[in-house]
Amino acid sequence: MSFKRDFTEEEIAVLVEAAADPGFGRWREMIRSTGGCADPIHLHGRSEIIDPATGEVLLDYDTDKEPLHRLLVACRNRRASRCPSCAETYRADTYQLIRAGLVGGKDVPPSVIAHPRSFATFTAPSFGPVHHRVLNADGTVRLCQPAAGCRLRHQKGDPLVGQAIDPGSYDYVGAVLWNAMSGALWHRTTTIVVRELAAVAGMSERDLRRTCRLSYGKVAEFQARGLVHFHVVIRLDGAEGPDQEAPSVFTVEVLEDAVRHAAQQAVVWAPAGAGTGGRRTVVWGREIDVQAVTLAGVGAAEVTDQQVAGYLAKYATKAAETTGTLDRPVACWHCKGSGADSSGLRRCGRCGGRGSKYEIADLTLNQHAKAMIQTCWDLGADPALEELRLRPWAHMLGFRGHFSTKSRLYSTTLTKLRSARLEWRKARLLRFLGCPEEATLHHLEDDFDPDAETVLAVGHWQYLGRGHTAGQALYARTIAEDLAEERRLARFAPNDEWEEPA
Repeated sequence: MSFKRDFTEEEIAVLVEAAADPGFGRWREMIRSTGGCADPIHLHGRSEIIDPATGEVLLDYDTDKEPLHRLLVACRNRRASRCPSCAETYRADTYQLIRAGLVGGKDVPPSVIAHPRSFATFTAPSFGPVHHRVLNADGTVRLCQPAAGCRLRHQKGDPLVGQAIDPGSYDYVGAVLWNAMSGALWHRTTTIVVRELAAVAGMSERDLRRTCRLSYGKVAEFQARGLVHFHVVIRLDGAEGPDQEAPSVFTVEVLEDAVRHAAQQAVVWAPAGAGTGGRRTVVWGREIDVQAVTLAGVGAAEVTDQQVAGYLAKYATKAAETTGTLDRPVACWHCKGSGADSSGLRRCGRCGGRGSKYEIADLTLNQHAKAMIQTCWDLGADPALEELRLRPWAHMLGFRGHFSTKSRLYSTTLTKLRSARLEWRKARLLRFLGCPEEATLHHLEDDFDPDAETVLAVGHWQYLGRGHTAGQALYARTIAEDLAEERRLARFAPNDEWEEPA
């Protein structure tokens, strides 16, 4: 194991303590098998792999035989702030999903390369001036916002960036409602794109939908000011999906114009509540960027398929915590912030009727994020805004959508990618057990063909907990770093038979 940084005396002490544990060697093997998971799940139980034809037990695993009396498995959390290792797996899957929709593969035909496709970024409007850092063409930093009262030149990493210059006049209600309604605004935008395309072709929307299909892959990213914006790959297919080209009248330029016009026209209305000042409109900001996507290595395009897939995959593992807020809910999980039990007549026993797990005023967050969380909490008490679920999603500053979404026929699915990885691992296990090449592994409760070459897995597992001690957490981090370095070096290795570390 290689250490990537210097440790303090306190950290060295906990590392030595962890390494002195009699089960440390086996623990290290388990954590390496999880990829260096930062928050592994602890299980107790046993599993048998049986040949149903002969009744022979090919493998008998029991955690009682382990030094730690438990098995550690990866948490599979997509958030890089919670587990960088598992988030990297999610990022890699998202990359494959997005890129397959651009160049084919993973059940998508390579002919999609010829389909009109664009990369668009949709941003939120302004709800008040915030500190920002903008570079001039020569790389120097501009003055922040002199007209709003800030003449500083913010350096990289300045905690002021993204904060409201005048919190007293900043429209926190509008910002929270925009986050909460941004998903509905995107849905409205796709409807208008179809309408614009139909107008170009001189046909009705119904006829257009019988002719072509709009497909997309979308990732949400939080800006420093606490508002989401969307990065979207938009592709135009024939009516049958990626296997069919759209009519030739629909060029990349036509698609881009339709997207721009839709962004300018799209509007939805947030529900009116006691603290909203009436019913508010929700629209996109003025900064809408739409660019064509071309193949990597072809021409001098500004945006290639690899760049787009990498960009979207990067932000699929991030959430609101990048703005300085929390990466876990403020609301009590049991009552979802209401403070009452399921009957609504008695106060929640988990939070004592507070509705929250923390006192918002005591959170160690920047003031801008804290103000947005408090706004979510206050508005969330209004029955008129109940559908927005602002209290359960206060830690996300009101945004409750998925960070990585796609239309049904854009590409493969994350489920299929995970299933393929699982089947690969099953096949490797069967090879290790000396089973025939055609053998397949099934769980006892699965449907399977009894006449096929089948191997059964029978298991009984119990959840014990999760996480690491302080010393184990440091070791797990270095293991994750080592595995990441091995994967990086393997990309340049001439040996085509190299396999990814388990």
